[in-house]
Amino acid sequence: MLVAGILGSEGKLQTAGIISSMLASKGEKVSVIDPAGMPGMDSKRIAAYISELEKNNVDMLILKMDILDIDKYITDELSFDILIYTDKSNDISLMGKTEYISRLDKVFSLIDDKGVAIVNVDDSDMIKLLNGKMYKVITYGFNTKASITTSSIGDRVYKDGFICCLQRSISTRGGKIIEPQEYKIRLDAGDLDSHNLLAAASFAIVNGIDLNSVDENPTM
Repeated sequence: MLVAGILGSEGKLQTAGIISSMLASKGEKVSVIDPAGMPGMDSKRIAAYISELEKNNVDMLILKMDILDIDKYITDELSFDILIYTDKSNDISLMGKTEYISRLDKVFSLIDDKGVAIVNVDDSDMIKLLNGKMYKVITYGFNTKASITTSSIGDRVYKDGFICCLQRSISTRGGKIIEPQEYKIRLDAGDLDSHNLLAAASFAIVNGIDLNSVDENPTM
């Protein structure tokens, strides 16, 4: 079973919703949980929950996390195959920068050596933090250096389509090489954040999903 984490504040909710919609259209059995919204949940119960999912042949667990809660829900025994970070470290003012970076480092240290980190390319602190890591880093954002960007303009997406551009070849988790190309993502819901949509698209591409063939339109 693939274990994916989405780390962030408000962005994680919409990103998880878009990913769930994409995966559901491909027939994947997916469990999405937010421990902070589950009374009595802690790291031990998360471990037990993962064990039960594996017994029931669930394909993927998506764990939504807030940086403020990781000490309560995350232990060193947890290993992520994919970790998406939806915030930018310089946007966070709820704690000191040193403490914040320390917590980020803790979570990202739990990515499997063969795993994937998906981050906003505009976050220079995060890019520095990931230098020298064994796992693969996929970047997204409005930047020519991003692995995945968009030719659509604006921070919000309101209408029926969104152009996602893969700017360089990447390999999927299954080993298939995906060449640079454009995808048109058909949208069912309006007012989506472009960065959240790019993060979700990055996740889909890494998992070998052809966004041009997704049957259902991504929603929130």
